[in-house]
Amino acid sequence: MNRRIYIGLVAVLAVLALTSCRRDLWVYTDEYRQVELYTDWSLCYDRPDGMTAWFISNDYDGRNRHVTTADIEHTWLNLPRGRFTGIVFDWSPAEYPNQDFVGMEYPDAAKVQARPATVQPDYNEDLYGYDAVPADMYIPVVDSTSMFLLSVTPDPMCVDTLLNVNIITGVEGDLVLWKDREEYEASLVTQTFYAEPQPVIWDLRISLAVRGLQYLHSIQATLAGLSDGLMLADLRHSPDVCLHPLESWEARQLTDSLGVVSTSIHTFGLPEYSLNTHLRLNLRCLLRDEETVLYFHFDIGPEDIVVEEDRLLLIINITEPISLPYVDAKGSAGFDAVVSPWLPGGNADVTM
Repeated sequence: MNRRIYIGLVAVLAVLALTSCRRDLWVYTDEYRQVELYTDWSLCYDRPDGMTAWFISNDYDGRNRHVTTADIEHTWLNLPRGRFTGIVFDWSPAEYPNQDFVGMEYPDAAKVQARPATVQPDYNEDLYGYDAVPADMYIPVVDSTSMFLLSVTPDPMCVDTLLNVNIITGVEGDLVLWKDREEYEASLVTQTFYAEPQPVIWDLRISLAVRGLQYLHSIQATLAGLSDGLMLADLRHSPDVCLHPLESWEARQLTDSLGVVSTSIHTFGLPEYSLNTHLRLNLRCLLRDEETVLYFHFDIGPEDIVVEEDRLLLIINITEPISLPYVDAKGSAGFDAVVSPWLPGGNADVTM
């Protein structure tokens, strides 16, 4: 066979092979924005510098799209066709040191919850064990300590949800044929949605009457039974509960023999669907000799909790005082009347 004819046949066959094996070229639709979101932050205490919009498919197929942006008043989103639950909140998940975002693949599972304490406490039955948590209350146990899991208190946050959002433009997936891209872009119809995030974290204030307050050095405390998180799709409190530390106690002397100690924390509030809401408050009181330790436990029912829904506020006042016995101040000869300072982290406001 003539060499030129042979080379020509090889070239033709190569072209035919490449043509027959060529695949269609697809491109991602990320650059095409057909959904605009307006967000009003006027109900929040502070105006954030960023926000997250998280849209989860209502078809339970695990599809979700989320974006964190500094455009907090108006931003463009790219969403595929279908029905979605939209969750809009301030900042980004990574900027919440005390919260975890879990179950974000499915609307009913999407949840923000209190993060476990980085360092779990050592064995102390009265603060973290079975004396601290009622038998009918489920809280996970830490294997290494056999104590109940201690969860940190949440940071303030604002959230709004967009239920059953119907995206009618775009494609069902993430790709469009390269040859159809111009036609696809021309076919897009702008859809507009509005969000108005509002605070979802509650404040809890606790006060406790104390006889012999001048003999007190410091308090450690825990509270069992508050909700461990927020279900994001419908903004309801999680029915699961947790064990929180109570820190930064303040003391105030009322009379020569009677005073009050108090503290406040952020919380996800009371658990949802609890027909008999009850909490357990656990106190470890170290007296001013820095040797004597007394423990107190309080079972708190609905009648003991004031709920101010419009202010996202829970109030617990324990008016029946606990009594602390006389002890000498550490290092005294029995006549020192000065109250020992509290440990770092607490503020003392005690007058004699």
